[in-house]
Amino acid sequence: MEKKIEKISELFLNLICEFYEYDSKARTFGTDTELYHSEIHMLQCIQDNPGLHISAIARKLGITRGAASQTAKRLEKKQMIVKEMNHTRGSKVVMHLTPKGEIACFNHKCAHEKYNTIISEILTGSDEEQLKFLSNFLLQFEKALKEN
Repeated sequence: MEKKIEKISELFLNLICEFYEYDSKARTFGTDTELYHSEIHMLQCIQDNPGLHISAIARKLGITRGAASQTAKRLEKKQMIVKEMNHTRGSKVVMHLTPKGEIACFNHKCAHEKYNTIISEILTGSDEEQLKFLSNFLLQFEKALKEN
């Protein structure tokens, strides 16, 4: 039994490493510009939460205001967003996606849908107990990662 658990652990950790390597590479998401993980997720945040200023975006993403500001500057330089003053909120600068940013977000969502489809196909046919076990395992693993 211990050998089986060790093999499963090794397989799972290898899978995490492979996915991390793949996910950390810059991708174009259907545009002519490479985007990194932090950049595409900021674009997604801006699209999902229109009218937010940099501090609110930082809070939503769980990053510092400085990191959010630097990422926004890169996205503006890459012509993915535009910044403008929000006249109803005084001097707050808000960001909006450009058409190029919209394309990147659309293709990012498509990539997530592809993963969802793969997972759904693998799990189709699983019974309730198997799904419950897998869900509990992943939740416990996530909790253990956050505690360390």
